[in-house]
Amino acid sequence: MLFKRAGVAAVAAALSLSWVPVRAVAASATEGIPAYDHVVVLVLENESFASTFGPGSPAHYLNGTLVPKGAIDDQYYGTGHVSLDNYIAMTSAQPANPSTSSDCLGQNLYTCAQTTAVSAGGRNLGDQLDDAHRSWAGYMDSMPSPCFHAQYSPTAGADQYQGNSTAAPAGNYADRHNPFVYYPDIVGNDTRCRAHDVPYTQLSIDIAGGTVPAFAFITPDTCHDGHDSPCAGGQAGGLTSADAWLSGNVPPLLDYLSSHNGLLLVTFDEASTSDTSGCCHGGLGGTPGFGGRVGLLAIGPGVSPGQVIHTPYDHASLLRTVEDVFGITEHLNNAAPSVPMNDLFAPSAGQVPEAPTVVLLPLIGLALVIRRWRSHPARVVQAH
Repeated sequence: MLFKRAGVAAVAAALSLSWVPVRAVAASATEGIPAYDHVVVLVLENESFASTFGPGSPAHYLNGTLVPKGAIDDQYYGTGHVSLDNYIAMTSAQPANPSTSSDCLGQNLYTCAQTTAVSAGGRNLGDQLDDAHRSWAGYMDSMPSPCFHAQYSPTAGADQYQGNSTAAPAGNYADRHNPFVYYPDIVGNDTRCRAHDVPYTQLSIDIAGGTVPAFAFITPDTCHDGHDSPCAGGQAGGLTSADAWLSGNVPPLLDYLSSHNGLLLVTFDEASTSDTSGCCHGGLGGTPGFGGRVGLLAIGPGVSPGQVIHTPYDHASLLRTVEDVFGITEHLNNAAPSVPMNDLFAPSAGQVPEAPTVVLLPLIGLALVIRRWRSHPARVVQAH
């Protein structure tokens, strides 16, 4: 009886120890990528790695607060050198075509969207998530209403909603930063589009209601994403405005993800135009892209805070990683020859993995019982 009481007391003591390291780590999904309940991809604009993450960066919140919370890949690259080709790569791994590689300049939305239907029948991440019965949404900053976009008609004029404007209704919202309106099976189905492609203001409602979808793609507007410098209306723009937007908007999102097994991925669409470096398989025919080195930051359970990795990845690698998180074995377009970003989730050198709570606490209790037995062996023996 005394032995049983000692064991119970030891376990109770173990439960009270505040230093016990306890952290939920997502179970393995496909290809060794952890399975998360939520993945959020947040895309900023047009900054090279050295400008964003270097010592002289004006992005103080990003570097001072967010980077220490996660793992950063300093060899992550864009795939092209306009906006749209990179956004399409992130959501379908399609290589650039003559239209998307020019931001469909001078074309109407309908004509441009048809070009993405050629590769793999136009299948995209939204289709994959629907097939897998996973919820998803694109949250578009400054979008005035769900599925807002330029007129979708073969006879419409050139797309007039491309940001850098203070004019209603679009303001600084840009179609070319919203990949989902360039897939005909989404933009051509208004009911489906309105259900998934929504104003950014909806995110705070979803956080408060506990209804954030499994996958979310967040695009700040052309002032808040760092694209414009200065912004229409007189704001500073560039990394200064982007960093201010991050500091005001990311904390509640991180709070939600930390309590709902969620992963946040922050990157840029492309580097400055002078940087045409690339890697991997995001270019034409699965060749390396040329969008420049931009970097990627991952924050979530299973990610080692403060870790820096140097493995080359690109936007096609990002799509494959997201597919793997949700157990999707179909790898679209250039995601097929790409590899997932496994080492974002690997322990840093010298780190000892934390033991699961169900194993750790009984072991602590047993250790305390053994220590008590060594001090008073007679008392324990008498219990038998």
